[in-house]
Amino acid sequence: MKKWVVVLVIVCAAVLFWQGISLYRQILSDKEAGQSTAVEAAKDEYGLSRIDSVDYYHGNQAYETVKGTSEKNGNVFVLVGPKNKTKLVKQSDGLTEKQMKAYVDRNLNPKKWVALRLGMEQDQVVWEAVYLDAKGRHTFYYGYFENGERYKKYSIKEEI
Repeated sequence: MKKWVVVLVIVCAAVLFWQGISLYRQILSDKEAGQSTAVEAAKDEYGLSRIDSVDYYHGNQAYETVKGTSEKNGNVFVLVGPKNKTKLVKQSDGLTEKQMKAYVDRNLNPKKWVALRLGMEQDQVVWEAVYLDAKGRHTFYYGYFENGERYKKYSIKEEI
């Protein structure tokens, strides 16, 4: 009897492990499919000749941000939103990632950086800076792409 219980526990654990891996792979494939769709939309719409990176932004609406180069516009960001709606932004029209990070470091004194992404909020191109502040709160600072000035900011304290 005890052998059957041990065998049953091992089989259940193996099935749970297998299902966990399957779910993880499905999630990753959905992310990769979204990135591929965004890259194709950016290439079709703006003729990007080189893709440097693709990042996911999830604010009020989800956007894929494609960083690349087009013959006509030079270095650009293409924001691909719902229903593959696109917006092209020249990198020279705003702050670079390095400049935005320096702006946040200088003005907000983050304790630890979590992420920095480009996205859109209410048709405004914004940088989303996520960091831990001096009080240990996750802080989300949204600064305008053009100058880094505050669009909105909020903090979340993780309670244990």
